[in-house]
Amino acid sequence: MKMLKYILIPALLLTAASACMTKFEEYNTNPNEMEQWKISPAGMIQELLYSGTEVFLYRTWQLNGELIQYTIAGSGNNTYHRYVIENSVGASAWSNLYMQAANADHMRQLAVRKEDPNYEAIALTLRTLFLQNIADLFGDAPYSQAFKGSSEGIKQPVFDSQEAVYRALLADLEHANSLYDSSLKLPSAERDLLYKGDISKWRKFNNSLYLRLLMRLSNRNAAMGVAAKIAEIFNNPDRYPVFASNGDNAKMSYESVEPFVNYWGTKLNTQFTTSTGRRPAEQIVDMMNHSGDPRIGIWFQQPSGAEGWKGGQSGIESQEADFTGIANLNKANLGDYASPYALMKYDEVLFIQAEAIQRGWIAGDAAACYQNAIRASINYWKEVDTTGLNITDKVIENFLANVPYDGTLESIINQKYVALFWVGYEAWADYRRTGYPVLTIGSGTFNDHILPTRLVYPTNTMETNKENYNAAVERLRTYYGGADDMKTPVWWSKAAVDKGIK
Repeated sequence: MKMLKYILIPALLLTAASACMTKFEEYNTNPNEMEQWKISPAGMIQELLYSGTEVFLYRTWQLNGELIQYTIAGSGNNTYHRYVIENSVGASAWSNLYMQAANADHMRQLAVRKEDPNYEAIALTLRTLFLQNIADLFGDAPYSQAFKGSSEGIKQPVFDSQEAVYRALLADLEHANSLYDSSLKLPSAERDLLYKGDISKWRKFNNSLYLRLLMRLSNRNAAMGVAAKIAEIFNNPDRYPVFASNGDNAKMSYESVEPFVNYWGTKLNTQFTTSTGRRPAEQIVDMMNHSGDPRIGIWFQQPSGAEGWKGGQSGIESQEADFTGIANLNKANLGDYASPYALMKYDEVLFIQAEAIQRGWIAGDAAACYQNAIRASINYWKEVDTTGLNITDKVIENFLANVPYDGTLESIINQKYVALFWVGYEAWADYRRTGYPVLTIGSGTFNDHILPTRLVYPTNTMETNKENYNAAVERLRTYYGGADDMKTPVWWSKAAVDKGIK
């Protein structure tokens, strides 16, 4: 694809900024390719959305599911659900998220030059999505100097505090919301793989993401004014429109033929599930099976001859692992060529609304929001299902009767956890924020049997941005009472608050 070489230019900018390995002026100078500032922002959006979504799709399968007990992998000692996570895993997440954030930032700069507010807003929304995940995964991280590059004399950016990063990201979303203008046509709208140029839906995605970030900071309400801003958004739908149906979901609708196919479509079933891939974990299978959750047959498949649903035990000693009768992931619905992947869905907004009501931050019917969130999730997956399951309204209502809202935060997060299956790192983040769902940590886990609280900074960053890395580690030591490991809590987490970290 002709654009591919160009799309990596911001990645080189980033590398120059954060790793000091590649000079900006060494970017691709093939005279047959477009030069850096001659492309339009519309020329970047297609590849940015496709590659950016793939970053989340792959790591949803690779890591998030293992940590939060959606899936288990293999029977060896060195598996992620036992918290054996090589530095390369975090390094890959770090580099890929920053690469996509840099691409989004370059698209933003192009849009500013072209005086195109909608592409500038889209770029800000996407850049925020990528940077938010970096802060959630690692803690303190470069933001203010992340994309300055050698052109501004910054080859080793400082690590901003988590609070500072979040304040900046919230400001970026606020600014993006003010930029979106539905009266203006989006040039080359057919390249917009999410919304086909529908600016009203992009604005809803921006503000729904705004709600996600705000609720991530629920434990820091006093410092960040979370409750007031969430109330402002929900109480002003004209100024802050958010997802109002599944039709607004930030969903990548892949195609059945290349190039825009689901990453797993070209992979063998054994690479996705069964012996060398991922299998459903006992935690999620039991929660769904015992309550009669109709999504269980959409996401998972029973092996031939199995009696009932069975998941694999997460984190147990390898010699105790028994894979007999364990279900498989349903590749036909999750990993086929055209299987969709959602960056964020309507049900998440409803769960956030239910939680805000439960906390007393806004008025409303928490039970109704909770039930509608579950309905929205099931209805989304009904549309995805290719296996012909007959999930009627009666089936859904019977399931809702089995999982009533009891007025507690735990009941909301338990069902939000189920609904967040196959959505980035969100369930792991919510667990760190709330402590729910209650998970059984297996005796075969490493990391002192502590479910990882963050990822370790990449070795490459330690070596090439040493001074700023050391400053970040010193804050981990003095401010958080920890180290650059997977046991030090991130700033917004329940564990940090319980430790008295301000």
